[in-house]
Amino acid sequence: MRSLVQLALVACVLVGRPAFAAPPVQEQVQPLPDEMLQAANAHDTDPFMAVPLHEPSLVVTFDDQAMHGWQLVRDQQLQWWDGGKSKALYPLESAPEITVIDPAMAATFQMMTVISPKPDGRSGSAKVVATSI
Repeated sequence: MRSLVQLALVACVLVGRPAFAAPPVQEQVQPLPDEMLQAANAHDTDPFMAVPLHEPSLVVTFDDQAMHGWQLVRDQQLQWWDGGKSKALYPLESAPEITVIDPAMAATFQMMTVISPKPDGRSGSAKVVATSI
């Protein structure tokens, strides 16, 4: 009888406990743009490209160019950063905005300035808006 009572108490404790809740979508997504920005400022292509979808269906647009497929985007990024020798900097204008679309999808929006040296030794800058889903 004592074992039955103990079992009943354990069952009540387990049933009364809330199920493990996953962190909110924003908390899950927030590290990703931060990781990409850190990799961008280090001009390290592989950690930068660890975040995007590793599939041919990945589409990245930059200015008037659309690139299709993870490998093509990775190869282009490696070229833009001159194999890691780039001197460009990517300071954020503000913290990334994350909008939850549904429990499995979020959109990010970041505004930053790209600062890079010109051939004459002076620095040039451009405003960039980066979005992702």
